Amino acid sequence: MSEEKIIEHSHKAVKTLKDKTKTISEKIKEFLEEISIIVLAVSITLLFHNWNEARHEKQLEREFLKGIKDDLAQSANDIEASIKVFQPTIDYYSNVSHQLSINKIDKKYVDTLGWYLMNTNYFVFDDSRFEGFKSSGYLRLIENEVLLKHLVVLYSAYMPFEKEADVNVFHTREQDYNKYIGINLNSDPFGESHVSNLLNDKAVRYQFFRYSNVFKERKQHKLSMIKRIRLLVNEIDIELNK
Repeated sequence: MSEEKIIEHSHKAVKTLKDKTKTISEKIKEFLEEISIIVLAVSITLLFHNWNEARHEKQLEREFLKGIKDDLAQSANDIEASIKVFQPTIDYYSNVSHQLSINKIDKKYVDTLGWYLMNTNYFVFDDSRFEGFKSSGYLRLIENEVLLKHLVVLYSAYMPFEKEADVNVFHTREQDYNKYIGINLNSDPFGESHVSNLLNDKAVRYQFFRYSNVFKERKQHKLSMIKRIRLLVNEIDIELNK
């Protein structure tokens, strides 16, 4: 029933009570009839509104889950690709550490690939869709509480931790490089840095052993993150297919 009709019945109900040609019982009867019509109309309107709102919210939830599923799948692929890109740097640290351990240095290898000492590979992730949904107060629309918890923990704890860990690692390594290696490093006319000349320095040797282990650990963390993300993608798939 339209708003105009509801107002019309309201006026009619009031008019009935003022009608002096009718008995009190007639007035009460007609008044209650008009009120009943109004109550029924309002109830139906509210019911339809609530149903329509619930349908809209369900659609918002599904659209978000579909979108976040794609975001997470892309993140997992990006992390996997970044691991492959950074693997040569990990190998360089590992190989030089091994050479130091057996006291058999391949100077050409150490010097030619010395630029790996400043190579970086920061963990980056796109949380714009999650943050937008969260700031709009729509996270409440996700009915699956377990799935919601996993999403919130991933975007609010695990992924920011990995991002911050990379920032700390590479910042510390840059400081160590400048302090123990860069300041003592000489380059020849061809631009090649003779890192091998510094390997008798205990502090320099320690950098290779230390960051060889650190980068391997970071790799394992990222592999675990890929696994966590892909498990969550499967959770979302299950939810969408219900």
